[in-house]
Parts: sequence; C-alpha cells; structure tokens
Amino acid sequence: MIKKHWKAIIIVLLLVIIGGFFYFRITNVNRNSNERNISEENTLTVKKGSISKTIDGEGYISAINSENLSFPANSSGKKIIAINVDEGDYVEKGDILIELDKREAKLNLMQKENALENAKISGSSNEIEEAKLNLEIAKDQIENLSLKAPFTGLITDVFIEEGNYYENGKAVTIKDTNRLKAEINIEESNFQAVSIGQKAKIELDAYPSLKINGEVTEIANEAENNGGTVTLPVTVTLDKISQDIKINSSAEVEIIVDKLENVIVVPITAVSSDKNGDFVYKVVDGESEKVEVETGLSNGLRIVVKSALNEGDKILLNTFAQNTANSGNLPVNSPVSGGLMGGGRNK
Repeated sequence: MIKKHWKAIIIVLLLVIIGGFFYFRITNVNRNSNERNISEENTLTVKKGSISKTIDGEGYISAINSENLSFPANSSGKKIIAINVDEGDYVEKGDILIELDKREAKLNLMQKENALENAKISGSSNEIEEAKLNLEIAKDQIENLSLKAPFTGLITDVFIEEGNYYENGKAVTIKDTNRLKAEINIEESNFQAVSIGQKAKIELDAYPSLKINGEVTEIANEAENNGGTVTLPVTVTLDKISQDIKINSSAEVEIIVDKLENVIVVPITAVSSDKNGDFVYKVVDGESEKVEVETGLSNGLRIVVKSALNEGDKILLNTFAQNTANSGNLPVNSPVSGGLMGGGRNK
C-alpha cells in the first residue's frame, strides 16, 4: 500500500513540475511578445488631423463648351472661297473662320437698296416697309456667308476644303479650352454618396506633378448598364489654371464625399474589434492596456477615434500582433498546442 501511495505522490509531483514548466514557458513567451510589441517601431503618439473619404474614378478631359459650326441651310451650294484656320489654331470670339462666295448675295443687296430708294420716291408706305424688310434679309444673307467664332477657343476639326462647294453639315469644331471637365463613371454602391457641389481633386497622367481642384457639376439622371456592371456618369468641372491641358488627356478623379478636420485620426491597423466593439491598445508605463473606443469616418487607411484617446497618448500601431501575444496561443508546433515534446520552436 505504501508503495502505491508513493507512486501516486510521485505522479502528482511530476504533473505539478511539468505543469509549472509549461506555465512558466507560456508566461515567458507572452511577456517577451508583449515587450517586443511595445517597441518604438510599433507605437504611435496620438495627434489630431484631418481625414477625407473619397470616391475614385477615371475619365478623360473635355471642353465644357464645344460646338460644331455650320452655315445656314440657305447657304448650301455656295463655293468655299476662304478657310482662314487650321486644326489646332486658337481663335478669338468674332474671328472669321470660313467665307463662302458672296458675289450673288452682294448683287442682291444692291438691288434691294435700289428698290428701297425707288419706294421712297414713288411708293406707298407699305411698299417702303416691304423694301426695308427685303434689304434687311439681303444683309443677313451676306452675313451668313461668313462663319465666325462664337467664343474664344481651339479649332479641333475642319471638315471642308477650300474651293469645294458647301453642302449641309459641319464645317468646323471649336472648343473652349479655358473651361474643362472630366467625365467619370462611379460604382453603383456610391450612388447615394455623390452630390452636386462636392469638391474634387484631379490628377493627369500627362502632368504627374500638377494638382487640380474641381467640383461636381452634373450627375446623370440615368445609370448605365454595361455587361451587368452598373455605373453612374458624373461630371467634374476643373478650376481654371494657367497650364495648357490637352483635350482628351486621361484623368484620375477623387470626389471628396466627406471630410473632418481637427479630429483624432489613427491608422486602421491600430484599431481592432471583438464582441464588445472596437478597441485599441494604449501604452501606459511601458505596458499595453486594452481600451474600448468609439470610431467614426474611415478612408480605408485611417480612421477617426471619437472617444477614450487624447492628443499625446501612445498606442500600438499593430493590434493584431498584440492580440496574438495576449491570446496565449502558441504556434502549432509548440508543446502546449499538441506538437512535438522536444524539438518544437516558436515562430
């Protein structure tokens, strides 16, 4: 009986020793992990700042004001006498771009002027009024044989040739390059977030260092469905700049849908969540302390913390590492997790 009791006592002692060994090992691992995680590289001093949430899109630069110019229908069949512009020319408002043959129109104008003079001598009041109207029409006909620039801009296309006879249709295209826009398509999930008047930032592949501000000025009434992908066309008007931006340049647009200033902002990696909500690890006297926080606006990289943190507080940058250290879990090859008894190594 005594031998049996001794055997039981020895087994209990062995279990106590083994249990103490593993308890010490786990405690030591967690302590070492905690010390490593509170290094200077993994801590952040909390500061206030600003944060923006944006909707991104890609598009192309185009002119807000663009017109295809043509002659009136009654000018059809006239010979093209002069084309005073080439593609790529800048013109001023009122410049004569193209002229048609005016000889017949001038002859008609002289006849109407003579008719008015004769009416004033021997005609009735109605005949005089009729002659005046015919003269005005004759002047308009001559005016319509000269195509003028309706605004200052760039000639981007010339569709006719000098010496040919003008038929109906476009003669030239003019675009106002002083007022530009970028047209983008936003994803369906962002429809409710975008609105007229929101500020935007535009970057151009052709001018990487150029930062342009803009504003949402138009949102389409209907979405577009391309192969099952639903998007909404949105127009962003660029602020005026001195840089010569080429029409059809590719553009990357960020629409600022929300912005906060003078708030506590931390990296998204510093915040974690459990069943009780969001939390951070606050560093106090060299130790990490789990603190529950209320979070707000996030842009995917940073997040607003509304409570429990003040400027000057120190927190851990990587809550995942701290969660792993505090969980008491060892790697799968450790003795506690059921791995090898002798050769296991923590990673």
